[in-house]
Amino acid sequence: MKIITVHFKAKKEFRNQLLELCRGMLEPSRKEEGCLSYTLYQDVTDENSFFFFEEWKDQSAIDRHVQTTHYKEFVPRFKKMIDGEDILKVRAVE
Repeated sequence: MKIITVHFKAKKEFRNQLLELCRGMLEPSRKEEGCLSYTLYQDVTDENSFFFFEEWKDQSAIDRHVQTTHYKEFVPRFKKMIDGEDILKVRAVE
């Protein structure tokens, strides 16, 4: 199993748009083959800080995910609305 975390902070002026965009990733990603969980969380101390927590069956499921239309459309819009860089980590769990 692979676990992905993506921590990011919204630009204040885009917070609501970014939140809507991220929520739009949940359902289609959860329906993908090999997706075990796909969740968005908000930091309780900073309303502009969020993170995705994703669990995938294996690397091939992740590889398929990044080739989906919803992912490819999401990334450029996401990058424009975040403050700084996102922090993405992938971990293998056995």
